[in-house]
Amino acid sequence: MTLRQQLELRRRQWVAFNRWEAAHPASARDPGEILADLGAIWSWLPPEVRMEDPDPKKLGIRKMRAALAHLRP
Repeated sequence: MTLRQQLELRRRQWVAFNRWEAAHPASARDPGEILADLGAIWSWLPPEVRMEDPDPKKLGIRKMRAALAHLRP
């Protein structure tokens, strides 16, 4: 599959997802429930996956903090 074909496939997938999402709006949920769901999913991962640090230099956190600094008054 060429890159052009991959991009076209991805574009069609997004179109289909956006159409589905418009027909199925998300219900309002308590943030605590969402965090509980994330905690449950996290607990299903094997311990070796949970212990692995994909960003040991914490570059993602640095980028996030730099972006948030622009939002401060």
